[in-house]
Amino acid sequence: MNSAPGSTPIDHAGSVVDALGDGAYVLDADRNRVFVNDRLREVTEFDEEDLHAPHPERLVEEGYWSVDAGERYREAVERVLAGASDDERVQLTTTLGDGSTVTTETRLTPIERDGVVVGVVGVIRDVTDRVERERELARLNERLERLAGFLSHDLRNPLSVARGYVDLARETGEVDGLDAAESALGRIEAMIDEALVMARDPDEVDTAAEPVDLAALAADCAESGDFGDEVDPAALVVEDPGPVGGDPTLLRRALGNLIGNAFDHAGASPTVRVGVDDRGVYVADDGPGIDADDLDEVAAFGVSHGGGTGIGLAIVKRVAAAHGWELDLGESDAGGFRATLVGAEPMK
Repeated sequence: MNSAPGSTPIDHAGSVVDALGDGAYVLDADRNRVFVNDRLREVTEFDEEDLHAPHPERLVEEGYWSVDAGERYREAVERVLAGASDDERVQLTTTLGDGSTVTTETRLTPIERDGVVVGVVGVIRDVTDRVERERELARLNERLERLAGFLSHDLRNPLSVARGYVDLARETGEVDGLDAAESALGRIEAMIDEALVMARDPDEVDTAAEPVDLAALAADCAESGDFGDEVDPAALVVEDPGPVGGDPTLLRRALGNLIGNAFDHAGASPTVRVGVDDRGVYVADDGPGIDADDLDEVAAFGVSHGGGTGIGLAIVKRVAAAHGWELDLGESDAGGFRATLVGAEPMK
């Protein structure tokens, strides 16, 4: 970088920085800010002591940057000062003088004299809106993945039922089973509607607050085939039948997944107990349970400890969130697995 007689490369860089419309500054070889432009003063509202202190140590100390942000920034500057890079870009979240936060991208370029790097120019651009758009796109992609996972997981059973009855009618000429096939297709249609609900953010889902008979709902979930093979009625014990308050369709989805999960993973001849207590609606089994270290993981999408799709518990978690409840996972009184929809309450 050429400079006028009697001036230094850093002086010349300062005059260039002063003319920029973006916030900008100059660092010397010791990472001290030796020049800042008026735009940076205006946006940050930092005092001169903070603006010209060792960078980034002072900003981290004052709480304007996190420790991690400061470390990433320092490493990028050191690479430029060492001549290892002539264009570093660092995305940082900064707490401004008024307490608000902004996400910026800082571009760092070297200042050279006789082939030696003697400083760094930093140009700051506000990318808050761009970052928020990227986050919204990531949330959209997550919802689409959730929708695909829901459909592939829950449509499988009723689709198999419908296909089985149709194949039977073709083979035998008897059409009596087509009523059951039609019923299964009706359940598939309902599941598609539910899947669209699951693809939305929980706080955007409209939930009804109706009294739902827990005993009738549990029996329907176990017998319908929507959530796995039909089970021995004696193996499903409803200890406190309700009714409970909630959205009947979504509560059926949550309870059905919990019951199906229990019978799938609790061993050869489990007893599954359903009820509502002072914490909420629960489903508990007497199987081997899940290791305490794995409890936080099993409700995540795509995680399964039994060879399944890993979708069922994550759907239950979203149903709970849509109602303002929480899904709590733990050990049952019998030493097995217990899931509780914390916040669900009895309703007259």
